[in-house]
Amino acid sequence: MKLNGIAQSFENKIIFVTGSTGFLSKLFVEKLLRVQPNVKHLFLLLRAADASSPTQRLNKDVTGKELFRVLRNKHGVGFQSFISKKVTPIFGDVSLENLGITHPDLETKMHKNINIVVNFAATTNFIERYDVALAVNTMGAKHVLDFAEKCENLEIVLHVSTAFVCTGETTPGVILEKPLCKTLKESSNFLKIIHEEKKLIQCRLDKLKSEQVSKKEETAALKELGLERAKLYGWTNAYSFTKALGEIILGGRLKRNFPLIIVRPTAVTGTYKEPFPGWIEGFKTIDPMVISVGRGKLPCFLGDSESFSDIIPGDMVVNAIIVAIVYAKTNFRIYSDGDNNIIYHIGSSAHREPTRMVKLLEYAYDYFSKNPLIGGDIDEIVKPVYFPTMSSFQRHIYNNYVVSMKEQKVRSAKRLAEIYEPFVLFKGTFSTSAVDQLRGWTKKLGDAELFDFNPEHIEWKDYMMNIHIPGLVKYVVKPQVGHISKL
Repeated sequence: MKLNGIAQSFENKIIFVTGSTGFLSKLFVEKLLRVQPNVKHLFLLLRAADASSPTQRLNKDVTGKELFRVLRNKHGVGFQSFISKKVTPIFGDVSLENLGITHPDLETKMHKNINIVVNFAATTNFIERYDVALAVNTMGAKHVLDFAEKCENLEIVLHVSTAFVCTGETTPGVILEKPLCKTLKESSNFLKIIHEEKKLIQCRLDKLKSEQVSKKEETAALKELGLERAKLYGWTNAYSFTKALGEIILGGRLKRNFPLIIVRPTAVTGTYKEPFPGWIEGFKTIDPMVISVGRGKLPCFLGDSESFSDIIPGDMVVNAIIVAIVYAKTNFRIYSDGDNNIIYHIGSSAHREPTRMVKLLEYAYDYFSKNPLIGGDIDEIVKPVYFPTMSSFQRHIYNNYVVSMKEQKVRSAKRLAEIYEPFVLFKGTFSTSAVDQLRGWTKKLGDAELFDFNPEHIEWKDYMMNIHIPGLVKYVVKPQVGHISKL
């Protein structure tokens, strides 16, 4: 069979994208429209955030973002006409049956024409309300697959998960790209557990309602419940736990013969080079710590020379996703055990010299020492002191920050340490053997430059100092405080 180029494979394809206002989703949509203007159509699922129409929300929260400036400049005055022709925004919600789509004619049209489904929808908050996390990350995965299986001309489904579904594997070593059903003991029991967790949440909500607690108190209680249940089953937070349950529910429900790709990015950061370097939206995994250094709010933190910080730029994740779709369509086969799941870790810890959290925060200190933030809640920048265990960190806090004013200064450090302990002290690496195979295949096609997802091309100090941190300040922090950006 003659292989076509990666971009050419999306010509005349109809693609359904969920979570369309998210960081990775927008990168995916922008890249496709930029490299393959002959894609037939994109259906984008958007949550109804206010009284605006789907088109208004598309313009405001997706195509109106600076991310699309390259594509906007390319089409000039015809940009809006191009978007109107190629994109249909739809109000819906993955947490609902049938994705909350109630228009029967639209539903029929989608089921008849969609070729590819890409599920980006997720809540990525580590300390999300348990009811929200379970509804979006777990049941959302089920609802997307249920919808996809009704599509008559479906070729492939891709689900974006996270490498941290594997954080139950806390011992040092290499974590393989395997379905959770093959790595978790009694994984089939989790299908029953999901039902029980939904009942538990409803009971807790009913109890809180009877106690007439405030919305703030309700949210705090459900965040605590999520943390409690995640730890009970061996995960570190509600995010990784509910994403793991989402993978499990997918693995147990596939009814039709098509590839189901599960992509597991590690900690996603700002763009490396596409459509331009440094674009980011919202704080990602490492960013609260980076900015805390810049604000002088991180005098001490967890970290040691053996702990990896597996980060990967968002544009590389999207390039890998695009290539994975084409590769699976071209090379799909039914595995002998009937498992159609294809797992990809997209990260950097298995390549060359992996990044370390200590190093990343040192880069942050060096950057902000030369480019200080101005205004806002800014203290004197200090180089963090690192501690290899939570107990040594807590002893340091107790012995050195007993005065109330000093306690206030390290409150941010204490909170960040509690949230990120499992990640900043993580000593495993994520195998990328399947992604390495994708890279080799892409190189043979001659598309390795257009769809670059090789972290060995990144010099991490240069990336952090000249791309990621300046982009973080320009696009996320700058509206809050003064700063002269390098970008």
